[in-house]
Formats: sequence, C-alpha cells, structure tokens
Amino acid sequence: MRILGRTERRVVAAILVTALIPLVASIVVARTVIARVSATAFQPEFGVHLDRALGVYAELAAAIKQGMRSEAEAIARGDALRQGAFAGDAERLRAELARVIAAQPALVSLRVERCGGELVGAGERGRPVDPAREKTLTVRRPLDRPPGDPGPPREAATAATAPAGDDCDGDALTLVATFAAPSARFDELESAQAFAQAYHALEREHRKEYLDESYGDAFAALLGATIVLAVLAGVLVVRPVVDRLARLAAATRPVAEGDLSVRVALEGDDEVADLGRAFDRMLEELEGSRARIEFLRRMGEWQKMARHLAHEIKNPLTPIQLAVEECHRRYAGSDPAYQRLLQTTLEVVEEEVATLRRLVGEFSSFARLPQAELEPVDLAEFLREQGEHIAAVEEAGRELAADEALLGRVDLAFDVPDAPMPAALDREMLRRALGNIVRNAAQALRDARRAAPDGGAAERPGAAPWGKIRVSARVDGQGYLIAVDDDGPGIDPAVRDSVFDPYVTTRYDGTGLGLSIVKKIVVDHGGTIDVLESPLGGARFVIRLPRAGTPAARAALRADGDGGPRGPAPAERERVAGGERAAAAEGAPPT
Repeated sequence: MRILGRTERRVVAAILVTALIPLVASIVVARTVIARVSATAFQPEFGVHLDRALGVYAELAAAIKQGMRSEAEAIARGDALRQGAFAGDAERLRAELARVIAAQPALVSLRVERCGGELVGAGERGRPVDPAREKTLTVRRPLDRPPGDPGPPREAATAATAPAGDDCDGDALTLVATFAAPSARFDELESAQAFAQAYHALEREHRKEYLDESYGDAFAALLGATIVLAVLAGVLVVRPVVDRLARLAAATRPVAEGDLSVRVALEGDDEVADLGRAFDRMLEELEGSRARIEFLRRMGEWQKMARHLAHEIKNPLTPIQLAVEECHRRYAGSDPAYQRLLQTTLEVVEEEVATLRRLVGEFSSFARLPQAELEPVDLAEFLREQGEHIAAVEEAGRELAADEALLGRVDLAFDVPDAPMPAALDREMLRRALGNIVRNAAQALRDARRAAPDGGAAERPGAAPWGKIRVSARVDGQGYLIAVDDDGPGIDPAVRDSVFDPYVTTRYDGTGLGLSIVKKIVVDHGGTIDVLESPLGGARFVIRLPRAGTPAARAALRADGDGGPRGPAPAERERVAGGERAAAAEGAPPT
C-alpha cells in the first residue's frame, strides 16, 4: 500500500477528529456513570430478593407442570373414556376425547395407545403448537379397566396382540396427553435464572474494579477500532478521488508537450468525473482545432504554390500556340509530308495548350478559393434541392453537358429526413463540395465500367447504369452526418489518409485539387470529412457539420465574421470571380 498523500492525510485527520471528539466525550460520561452505578448496584438485599423472585418463578413453573399432570391423571380416571377405549368403540372414544379437549383449553392432543405404541384413538385441539409462544408437556398415564370389565384372559390377549418377545400386557392401554402453556412465564424464568447467575458472578468478583476495568477495556477497544476505521474510511473515500486527480494531472504533462491525443476517460458521476470528461472534450476540440489550423496553413502554402504554377504556366502558353500557328500559316511549300507534320504539330500543340489552360484554370480556382459566407439554412431542404438539381447545375451556375451526361448514367438517390435540420451554411460553397464528391463517385463508376471486359457495351445508348450513388443525411449528436456512398471500386486504404491533400489523385487525368477544395469548404463550415468503406461496397465520404447553436457552429460563425485565415475578403472574392470570367473567355474553364 502506497504512502498517503497530502490530501489523503488531511481527509483522514478530519475524519479522525470528527469521530474522536464525541467518542472521548462519551467515554468520560460513561466512566462517571459506571463509577456511580458500581457503588450502589451491588447491595446484599438485591441478591436475596432476586433469589426469592427466582424461587417464585420456579414454584410457578412447577405448579403449572404439576397441574398438567393432575389433569392428565383425572382424564385417565374418567369412566366414559375408559369404557370407550377398552370396549374398542372408536366413535365413542373419539367423541369422548373431543369432549375432554374442548373442556381443557390447555390440551393440545390426547392419544390412547396399546402396549407397543399401537394407536387406539386420538383427538386434536384443531391448531398446531406455536413454538414461539407455547411450550408443551407430554404426560403418559395408564388406563385402568372400568368397573365390571374383567377383560380377556391375560394369556390370550398377550398371544393375540403382543409382539414376539414382548413381555408387556398386550391388553393394557396408555393415555398420552400433550399440554401447552404460554412460554412467556418459562422464558421469564430462564431469563431470571441467567440474570441471577450473572449477578452472583459479579458479586463474587471485585465489583467496582470489575466494572471499571471491563468497561475501560471495552472503550479502549472501541477507541482503537474507531481510529482504524477512520483511517480506512478516509483512505477508501479519498483514494479514488486522488487517483483520478493524479491521472488528470499526469495527462496534462504530455498535453503541455503538444500531445493532444491523450484521454483520461474518467468514470463516475461526481464532479471529478465531470472535470475529466470536460478535459477530454477540451482536448478533442483542441485537437480538431489544431488539425484544422494545420490544414488551413498547409492549404495556404499549397495555394501560393498553385498561384505561382498558374502564373508560370499561363505566360508561355499563348506565345507557344501563336508561334506554331504562324509556322503552319506561313508554310507555302508543296511537300505533303512536311505539311502533314505541321498540321499534326499544330493539333498536338493546340490540344496540349488547351489541357494546360484547363490546369491553369484549376490552379487559379484553387489558389483563389473564396471564403464561405455562413447563414442560417435548413440543411434537409438544401439537400432535397440538390437531389433535384445536382445533375444539371454546377457551383457557378453554368451548364455542363458532359457532367449532365455523366450523372445521367448513374443511379443517384437522396435519403433526407423530413424534419428540419438547422445549420449555418454557405449554399454555393456547400453545393460545390457536394457536387464534387458526387461527380467523383460517378467518374469512379464510369472508369470501373470502362475497365471491365464488357466496357464497350456499357457505353452504348440504353445500357444499364454504371452503378449506384446514395446521398443520406441524419442527426448525429450535436451535429449532422452527410454520407455519400457508391458501389464502385472504392479507395485504397493506403491512400485514404492523404486523399484530401492537394495534387493527390487516383485518376490518370485528375489534378488532385477537387477533394482538397471539398475539405477546405467543409472545414470553413466548422465540420470534418472522412473517407471510409461503404456498405454498398465502394467508397463512403462522411461529412459532419455542426448543428446551429452549438459551440462548433458558433466558432465557425466567429471565424467567418472575423475574416479568419480561411480565404480572401469579399473584394478579393469579386476580383477572383472577375479573373475566372476572364479565364473562361480565354477557353480555360475554372473548376
């Protein structure tokens, strides 16, 4: 057992003081009372009167027993009983026994037996003996033959009824009477006898010294037991609290070193357990906040790099394209082979320039990702609207025929509850994030079908859908959970942790920016996003958004109101939109 700590020692001392003060006072009072009682309790007259009272009780008990024996004797001399017993008239004997029992309230039962225990007749009072309230006495008395009844010859009776080897009179009858008397008097007699014995034992000792020493020892033992129990009670009461506080204090050390994954997980329903749970919640929130801050910091670095790449790539595109077009236009020769080479070169350059312009547009869009403007929105109503329009409308509102065709080849369904789901959202930004996830799922289904052996048949008009996409929403604690499931090939667990990093993609023609933008939008809403394995067999993207009014929602609103580290101001957002429109006019569609 470890040494008691400071808190434990203080609690034990408090319990000891609280227990010892009344105990010491009671010892002082008790010793005073004992001293006075011991001086007056043992007088010679007390013992004499006690013995006389005990003798009276003994005589009373003997008189009760003697009375029962006399009653049994009188019953055994009754002519009617004897005549019925010896005549063998069972009905007469039973009636007489019932009459005697009714006339004698103390009787419990009457039995007439032959030699050897054979029952001739019996009668009961009708209720059993209560051992807690009654004591019984059984009296046996022989029955004499009634006058004028000589009985059968002894030899014949004995031969007819007595067992072999039994020398009793086989024709003799015995009355067995069982009496009951209230046990209170006999209990008082026994108690008085015990008290008298104890009193005389005390008288034989040194009375005062015996009393004082005995009770002194008893109070000393009580005092020692109180001290031990107080120590044990203090340890048992305070040890769990101290241990949990020690666990809480130990958890603060790695937290101070930067490890926010520590959890104390205290159990119980007291204040210390509440403190532990609040500590764990604080660490969870801090860990989530640090992860968001770290993600936003890395996003800022990636956006700078994307802006630099977009600038470096965009500048030489137009001169390259113009130079190749000029070479193609100025050639006036008649060499067919060289003319075909120029034409092929022009087509390759124009195709690659268009691809680079698209990449430049995606880099520019990623680098200038606007800040979310949160406002009260019913998330359930928003999702139902997306179920009606997501296949036809992109986040900027322009028509994308290719995307419409893509979403038209999948089985897309929304499962949204009817109850309102109040939240703080940016409708345009969240529509963009949800559209990116759904289109990524559709592209994964398309690529999986094209890679299948019958991939060509899957492209023909009227072919079966590429697969299923299910968007569902439900309440999850203090927030909402939006899940996007598909039955495609899924995402390799090895890349799930990095799938939201910029420039990480599983498609050969992807830039790896779409999911980074999705996570940035979700983080701006105060939420989280994870990728898991879907019950449908493919990938599951799980978005958790805070419910309106929760601390996470209020924190997201404060960050939105402060401008935060999450994106440009409204004026910058307008400048970005103008840049995107200019890029679209040049043929480089933003993402």
